[in-house]
Amino acid sequence: MILCCFIWTGYTLYLQSGVLAQKKSELETLQQETAVLQQKREELTYEASRLNDQDYLAELARKRIYFTKPGESIYVIPEE
Repeated sequence: MILCCFIWTGYTLYLQSGVLAQKKSELETLQQETAVLQQKREELTYEASRLNDQDYLAELARKRIYFTKPGESIYVIPEE
């Protein structure tokens, strides 16, 4: 009876060690994803804070939609 109890305990520990290893792997993956998402969040927060700056908004308008000041001309050079 004691031998059966030891065998059952050993088998259960063996199965649990496999599950534990899988969960550790999943945890590491999720921690890496969390770090990447945290970095992205910080970048977006910084970008959002810069949108309150009028000079930055003017720079974005000039780059993205070719906004010009009165009397200015923009020449677009095609990329190769």
